[in-house]
Amino acid sequence: MRYKKFGQTGKEVSVLGLGCMRFDPQNESLAIETILTALRLGINYLDTAPGYCQDKSEEFVGRALVELTPQEKEKVYISTKSTIYSDPTAEAVLRRIESQLKRLNKERIDFYNMWNIMDLEQYRRIMAPGGPYEGARQAKEQGLISHLCCTSHASGEDIARIVEDGAFEGITLGYNIINHTFRQAGLKAAAAAGWGVVTMNPLGGGLLTRDEAKLEKLKDEPDSSFIATALRFNLAHEEITVVLSGMKNPEEVKANVATVNSLQKPDPEIVQKILKRYEALGEAFCTGCRYCLEYCPQGIQIHLYAQMWDQVRMKLPEEAHRIYQIYLGNEERWLQGQRTTDCTECGECEEHCPQRLPIREYLDKIGHFLGEK
Repeated sequence: MRYKKFGQTGKEVSVLGLGCMRFDPQNESLAIETILTALRLGINYLDTAPGYCQDKSEEFVGRALVELTPQEKEKVYISTKSTIYSDPTAEAVLRRIESQLKRLNKERIDFYNMWNIMDLEQYRRIMAPGGPYEGARQAKEQGLISHLCCTSHASGEDIARIVEDGAFEGITLGYNIINHTFRQAGLKAAAAAGWGVVTMNPLGGGLLTRDEAKLEKLKDEPDSSFIATALRFNLAHEEITVVLSGMKNPEEVKANVATVNSLQKPDPEIVQKILKRYEALGEAFCTGCRYCLEYCPQGIQIHLYAQMWDQVRMKLPEEAHRIYQIYLGNEERWLQGQRTTDCTECGECEEHCPQRLPIREYLDKIGHFLGEK
């Protein structure tokens, strides 16, 4: 296992991190076995959050830590989070942290994240007086957390603007072969500022693991898997500190650790080789850039529907349904009451889509798939 310094924190973390959101919530023993396998193989960065695995992920991590000696436990770094949607005030964040410390069986959380910053407007609400950031900062002053970080699905440009403020020590952002152009500016800005940079969703939400015939040319090594190729793409970036992978059993941990061990250092040539192969596929997926939203007169959340259709066409229908149910459960945050049936087919979205996606066709197909039409 390779290790890198996490920004300027002085901590050395494994370049592969265990994303603790894929465990079977009904199988605690398997979750703990998976965590302990990861630790034995050198992974020392675990990423969890409230709500993961039907809100059992933090508990699973805490119970796994109980199995370690005090000396072993000191070498494991835990990252967890709080979102403005459930913890909108400083007091709410402090209450959340108190609960998380108990669940994690820790006296201090190593990396605490302001979770899921979508844009600059949300970022400003998080940073406002009396808001979530103030609560997390107070927790740090009290010694309850060591390092204050954030996670984001914002554009690269918005992330770069957040980096300029210098309020955090690290960032976790979605980054993969599909959306690299959309987030690259943020990735580079965070690395240049000396932040720890953690990437999530290296498999594109599962898109890069399905439809083997379609993605045959993507593999960068003849005997490798698509998962290995996607991980190598991120691991080969010098700017990236930790690549998170959601692993649900020991076999997946062993396979991903083997991929890490096959790449001894970052290599820009590998990045370019994989990108050239991807471009040669002629496939285009929604990157979530949201440029289309500026021009939709109906206010439809086009990017969300397009990403769900990408999942369907790449043989992930169950994931599309799962995400749709999450969106429906929080309309203020996601779909905002607009549906595919509100589309007037004006075509403005397609005119401004950097990927030149057939958006009207996508909206029609995903609308029928989801039962909106």
